[in-house]
Amino acid sequence: MGGYKIKVNVELVKCDASEHDLTKEMDGSFIMTISEADAISIDNCENSVLRTAHPAIREAISRHLSYISKKNS
Repeated sequence: MGGYKIKVNVELVKCDASEHDLTKEMDGSFIMTISEADAISIDNCENSVLRTAHPAIREAISRHLSYISKKNS
């Protein structure tokens, strides 16, 4: 029986945009822009990454379970 691969990609990219809270992009990804001060603080950076990743994780699990449910019907 086959398994499932979980793939995660996190990028921290320097930009000129001002800070803004979590938003969902047209491609389904989630982004958050943080200050340079937050970007150099391990705790603030980690918190921002986790806050950004959480909705992406929930959405991926939801899609997966919907697929499994339909497949098993």
